[in-house]
Amino acid sequence: MKFVLTLLTVLSSCLANSQNQELKVVYNYTNHAKPNTYMMELLANDQEVLSYTIRLTKSGAGKNISYKQTTDSTLLYQNHQQGYFVYEEKLGREHLVMQEKLDLFDWRLTGEKDTIVNYPCKSAIAEFRGREYMAYYTTDLPFTAAPWKFHGLPGVMLKLVSTDDVLVFQSEAIKLGDESGIIRHPFEHKTAIEYDEFCKKYKAYRKEVIKKRKQRAKQQNRPAPKNDKAPRIEVIIPENRFILND
Repeated sequence: MKFVLTLLTVLSSCLANSQNQELKVVYNYTNHAKPNTYMMELLANDQEVLSYTIRLTKSGAGKNISYKQTTDSTLLYQNHQQGYFVYEEKLGREHLVMQEKLDLFDWRLTGEKDTIVNYPCKSAIAEFRGREYMAYYTTDLPFTAAPWKFHGLPGVMLKLVSTDDVLVFQSEAIKLGDESGIIRHPFEHKTAIEYDEFCKKYKAYRKEVIKKRKQRAKQQNRPAPKNDKAPRIEVIIPENRFILND
């Protein structure tokens, strides 16, 4: 597919030539908090993981459905040896770079098994910032890697779902090779803030957004907006929690 090739092209700009073994995984990514279509590619070596997500626009119908990439994309960089990951998030018109520790999850093995993309997988479950997640991972690949922030399992995560069905990562293709290996840190020259600081900024931003919406509604003689939810996976403001089909 064209959008898979696009992912490979974009990630190649973050690589340098090396003889190290490298893993690539392409995922279908569904986020019902933001009703769009996404693709993610994960690139890993023995110490680092880089995941790249792009939002796709859908056109056509039936057998003529096609997808085109948009400029809405995100990068997340993990460094196992140094124990952190870094990513960028947009807040209004501001782009913020954040750094967090890797070990955010307390995974519990479930005993459930599955086969995904021809790899045998074990499963584990964990709660994280307001949601519960079920992960399926394989130890048949010589890497430790997972999409987004879902680190902490001894293998490669090939599927992840939130138990409320809001978030789904499903692997579609896996490639193992030696043609690349060194991953460049995409945020190396940017100043990162901690997640707690981002939460403070987020709450202040949401408070201002809601205030302006109410003022606008009053000026236009309309009822105050009833749904002030922000479409987030991580629950920062409990009353703004996104619920599927709510």
